[in-house]
Amino acid sequence: MAALCIALRYRLLVGSLRESPWAVVALVLSVLGALSLLGSSALGAIAIRVLVPELGAHAAVLAGAALTVGLTAIAVLVGTSDPLAPERFSLLPVRVPQLRRGLLAASLLDPWGAVAVLAVVIGLIVWSTSAAALVAGALLLPVAVLTVLLVTRVVADLLARQLASRRARDVMALLLLVAIAGVAIGMQSLAAGVGELGDAAPVVADASRVVGWTPLGAVFDVPRAVAAGAWPEAAAKLAIALATVALCWWAWGRLLAERLTNPIVLRGGGRVREGRLLDRLLPATPAGAIAARSIRYRRRDVRHLMNVIAVLIVPAMIAGLQLVAEEVPRGPVALVLPLLTAIIAASMLQIDVAYDSSAFAWHLLAGVRGVDDRAGRLLGTSVVFVPALAITAVLACWAAGRWDALPASLAVGVGTYGLVGGALLWLGAHLPGEAPPPGSNPLGRGSSGGVQPLAGVALSLPVLGIAGAPFLLPAVAALWIPWLGWVALAAALLIGALASWLGIRFGGAALDRRGPEVLAQVSKAH
Repeated sequence: MAALCIALRYRLLVGSLRESPWAVVALVLSVLGALSLLGSSALGAIAIRVLVPELGAHAAVLAGAALTVGLTAIAVLVGTSDPLAPERFSLLPVRVPQLRRGLLAASLLDPWGAVAVLAVVIGLIVWSTSAAALVAGALLLPVAVLTVLLVTRVVADLLARQLASRRARDVMALLLLVAIAGVAIGMQSLAAGVGELGDAAPVVADASRVVGWTPLGAVFDVPRAVAAGAWPEAAAKLAIALATVALCWWAWGRLLAERLTNPIVLRGGGRVREGRLLDRLLPATPAGAIAARSIRYRRRDVRHLMNVIAVLIVPAMIAGLQLVAEEVPRGPVALVLPLLTAIIAASMLQIDVAYDSSAFAWHLLAGVRGVDDRAGRLLGTSVVFVPALAITAVLACWAAGRWDALPASLAVGVGTYGLVGGALLWLGAHLPGEAPPPGSNPLGRGSSGGVQPLAGVALSLPVLGIAGAPFLLPAVAALWIPWLGWVALAAALLIGALASWLGIRFGGAALDRRGPEVLAQVSKAH
């Protein structure tokens, strides 16, 4: 059964790679990202081993617990879209012990499982300061890996039935997105606070002492207790680790048995209400109808709502990182924050069709012109994002303490959005990206749009640098000569409007030619 599950896992992977060359690109980027993460972890472990070896034991405990929590969060979010979900075996003559062993073996060779195994192995670097700790750490490697994988699977399966409803999945996804932002901002503040204290060792040591007695950190704290000669403590924590593995193994079997005999069925959302006021405010044209639908989706569809939140959160986290660094000038924040917000907001135009999925066929069947499609999507997203860009510019100037840079900040935000958005309106007819199917896990496969949006942003940056120079250069100069900000704002409005018109014109023509191909691309995975 183990061999069958492993073979199924890799056959599904190979099948997805054969569907599209972009899947190969995504796999390569994922592997490079994982190698980069593991390499950074190894370098960090080596640095701790050489510079502050007394901190290594405590850091290993916290890192191991954080690894377990992180992989558990990922498993919970993608659990409903797992290609090897237990429900797929419910009609087959498979017993729970066989399936449990097979899924565990597949988890070990899964990309995230491989990351977990390698991350646990990297932890041996910090234990190399003591022969006893190194031996204990090596002997406990299987227990540590099983702890990470089994806790992940148990929590994911335990919450899978609660996340079967669309509302629960939407709320969970939104809470996770806000939690990620909160953790990022909290880490920035903590880093600033620790830097003022000048010594992080007491904080890390106190935290590891608490986490070391929990099921998530006990197995990672046994080598430290062994090295210190605290044999009763080591035995107690070893017992906690073994009991955690045994309990999770038993609980996972019970959960698998329930899902095999009572499969989880994904459920949709609630009743959709009509909104007549919006229809009155927008023009009674095909473009106006598409814009109205786009605006409604930004509120009703959690996939779009998460994009709106991400547009505001991601630049805020980057700006926060710059603000906590006191040695960095704060003036550029007034321009950098609107620039990043505008680029991320404009990238949504490229993949907007992907969120329609197979429903995009109605555009083709109804004979909607490409220019109406492009104009409607631009109008709908602009109603949401342009006010957000204005608010971002005001907040950026307030954070930087540079109210005189407000015209320049608005110029950078609005001009970049119009210019990059126009380019991506055309590119979206060729590279529409991908999105989670309607009603599915909003953080499942395709939640970031795939590789194509990254390629779209990369291709649009040279356009921004060349065509956007007439408003970007005066905006930068306005940090020293404030009146140039008004020059930049006038140029931004002109260039942004022209780029948007060109994007609607040429993007619409491309969509008229490639409508069936675009439909095939956005609906083939659903």
